[in-house]
Amino acid sequence: MPISKTKEKEESKLKTELRDYHKKTFEAFRKENAEIPNAIEMQKARVDDFLRKAKEDITPILKIIKTMKRIPIIERDEKTGKAIQKDFLEVRLELYGKDWKGNVLRATEYYEGFHYEPIINTSVGSRDFETGDLIMKKEHQGNKKVYDIELTDKNRKQVIQDLINNSTGTYLDEIKFYYEVPNSVKGISFRCDIYTLDQFLNSSLDELENLARATSSPLSLQHSIKDKKSYIS
Repeated sequence: MPISKTKEKEESKLKTELRDYHKKTFEAFRKENAEIPNAIEMQKARVDDFLRKAKEDITPILKIIKTMKRIPIIERDEKTGKAIQKDFLEVRLELYGKDWKGNVLRATEYYEGFHYEPIINTSVGSRDFETGDLIMKKEHQGNKKVYDIELTDKNRKQVIQDLINNSTGTYLDEIKFYYEVPNSVKGISFRCDIYTLDQFLNSSLDELENLARATSSPLSLQHSIKDKKSYIS
C-alpha cells in the first residue's frame, strides 16, 4: 500500500489569530463603503508580510508585549446624559519569528485594545425622480478610535495578567506601563511611565494620576516643557 504524502504541519492558533489583525476596523469601513486609513492598511500589510515569511517549523512565532497603557475615557450615558469615566487598556506588541533561511523577522507595529470606525454624517439629498422619496446622503467625515478592552475593579488584574501570560516571549521586566494623565483640576494632561506592575494592576485611575503628578519622570518633564513653550515664534 503506497505511503500517503505527509500532511503539511498546520499553522499555530497564534498565527491564525494574527491573520485577523485589524479585522474589526476593516469590517467597520467596508460596511460604510468608506476609505480605510492608509496607516492601518500599512500596518496590516506589514503583519501579513511577516506571517507570509515566518516559518513555524524553524522557530515559534513570539508575541512580545512592549508597552501597556491605561487610558481614561469620558463617556455619556445615552439615557441620562451623565458623564462616566471609564478605564481602557491599549497594548503595543512586537512579533518575532524566522524565515526559511533562519533570518530574524520582526513586526514592530502590532496593537491590541482598539479598532477604528468611520465617522459618517447623514444628510438629506435630492429626491428619487421615480418614487419621489428623499435620498439620504452619507459623507465620510473622519475616523474615530474605539477602545475594546474595558477595565473594572473586578476584572482589571485578571485581564492584564492573562494578556501577559498569553503573549509568548514577553519578559515582564521589559514592559513599560503607562497612564494617559488627563486634564483635570490638578493640572495639565501628559503621558506617564513611572509605574510598577503592582501599581498598574492595583491602582485606581485617581491613584495613577496622583502618583504621576507627585513624581517627576522624563515623559512628564518633556510634556511640561512643551506646554510652557511659546508656539508664536
